[in-house]
Amino acid sequence: MTKSKISSKVVRARSLVIYELEQLINYVRTVDPELEPDQAIVLTAYILSDLPKLFQQNPALVDRVKDMAATIHLKRRHPLN
Repeated sequence: MTKSKISSKVVRARSLVIYELEQLINYVRTVDPELEPDQAIVLTAYILSDLPKLFQQNPALVDRVKDMAATIHLKRRHPLN
């Protein structure tokens, strides 16, 4: 089995996701401060698993994601803007 090299961009992106996930876990603990850390993590996992359903029920969220993706595409094409 060979290991594939992961680009530094992917490593930075993963770090950002981990940071944001930790922020979401912290937020969940503010909703119910009595949750233990592991319980907040499990609840956050359930929230994440429900996101596709939430997007399906809220087309405005899908539109927002599409807008954000378009902005990312533009920045990739025109990195100095």
